[in-house]
Amino acid sequence: MSGKITPTAGKCPFPHETLSSFDHHDPDLSESRLWASYEALRSAGRVNHSDRYGGFWILSHYDDVRAALRDSAVFSSAGGHRIPEVAAARAIPIDYDPPEHTPYRDIMMRAIRPQRVKELEPFLRDTIRGLLRHFAARGGGDFISAVALPLPLVVLTQIVGFSPDTVQQFRRLTERIAATITDQEAQLAARDEFRATLRAEIERHRAERPDDYLTSLLDVEIDGRSLDDRELLSILNTLALAGHETTMNSSGHLFWLLANDAELQERLRVDPALAPRYVEEMLRLRTPAQMFARRLTQDVTIDDTTMAAGDNVLLLYGSGNRDEAQFDHADVFDIDRPARGHLAFGWGIHQCIGAPLARVELRMLLEEARTLPPFRPAGEPEFGSIESGVHYGLRRLPLTFDTEKTS
Repeated sequence: MSGKITPTAGKCPFPHETLSSFDHHDPDLSESRLWASYEALRSAGRVNHSDRYGGFWILSHYDDVRAALRDSAVFSSAGGHRIPEVAAARAIPIDYDPPEHTPYRDIMMRAIRPQRVKELEPFLRDTIRGLLRHFAARGGGDFISAVALPLPLVVLTQIVGFSPDTVQQFRRLTERIAATITDQEAQLAARDEFRATLRAEIERHRAERPDDYLTSLLDVEIDGRSLDDRELLSILNTLALAGHETTMNSSGHLFWLLANDAELQERLRVDPALAPRYVEEMLRLRTPAQMFARRLTQDVTIDDTTMAAGDNVLLLYGSGNRDEAQFDHADVFDIDRPARGHLAFGWGIHQCIGAPLARVELRMLLEEARTLPPFRPAGEPEFGSIESGVHYGLRRLPLTFDTEKTS
C-alpha cells in the first residue's frame, strides 16, 4: 500500500523474566531487539521495574510518558536526565527545574529562535543541496558519513559560532562519552576532553569577539551577573551534543525508510508538499532520542504500583510512540496517519529547543532528495545501540543510485 511499510526487523520473543533486568545501555539492544523489548514492557503492564543501576521504574505507554513529561514538579529533572546519573555532568537546561530552568532555557532559545531559523534557510538549502548532489555524483556510499553527520556539524558553525575545526572533533568526542557511560571514571575523563575543546572556543571568542551566538553568551546576565565558565561549558555542551546527534539520526532513519520503498520515493517526487508528513511519521516511528530519566519528588501510584519519592523513572519516548492504544498499526510507517502529537521531541517545559530547526532541515532534505535519481540499499545497514542511554540511529547506511532511471 502506498506510503506504508513495515520495519525490516520482525517481532521476536522477549522473555518476561528478563524485564526485571532491562538495561537501556545493553549493546545488544538494537534493531533486532529494541522494538520487541518495548512491546514486552507494554504488555507486562503500565509500570515495570529494572534492578539495574540501583533500580529504576519504567514507563512505556504513551499516556503515562506524556503525563510524566507534563508534570515537571513531580517528575523532576534536577536529579539528572540519565540513568545512571553522571557525576559532575549536570546539563543546562534539562537537569534543572524551575525557577533555575527558566532563564537558562530562555538564553538557549536565542540561538534557535524562529527568526534566526528563517534567516538561515538559504544557507540550509545550499548546504543540503551541495551535500546531496556531491553524494549522488559519487554514485552513493555511506549516507551517514557523507550527509547525515556533516549537515548538523556545518549548521552548528552558523547557529553557535563553533569553528569548522572544532565541530570536526565532536563526533569522536561524543562516541567516546557514549562508550564510557557506565564507567564513572572513564566518563569523567571523556567529558573533560570535550570540555577542553569547548573551553578553547570560549577563549577564542573572548579574544576575537566574532559576531555570533557564542560571543553573545559572554555578555549575557542572569540576576545581574554574567554566566560563569561552568555555565558556559554546560550550555555549549548541550548545543554541541544534542545539536548534531538528533539530526544525524533522524536523517539516517528517513533515508533508510525511503531507500527501502521505491513507491515512497516516487510519491514524494510527485507531491513534495508531503515532506512534513514523512518527517513527523519518521519521528514517531524511529524516535531519535528514545528515552530520558526523571526523579520523583513525591510518591506516585499507577494502577496498583506505587513509586516512591526519590525513585528514578525511565520514560520510554520510543515505546510510547509505538503504543497501539494511541496509534493504530503503530509499527507501520504510514504518512497518511495524523502523527502530530508524538513524543519524539518530548513534552512540557523540557520540550526539545531545536525541534523547529530539525524540522526545517529534515523537510529540506526530502525536498532536495526528490531531485536525485532513485536510490536503494547498497548493502546491509549498521544500526547502533542506545547511545549514552538516549540516542538511537544508524552508524552506516550504504546507498546507491539507479542512474538509468529518470527522477
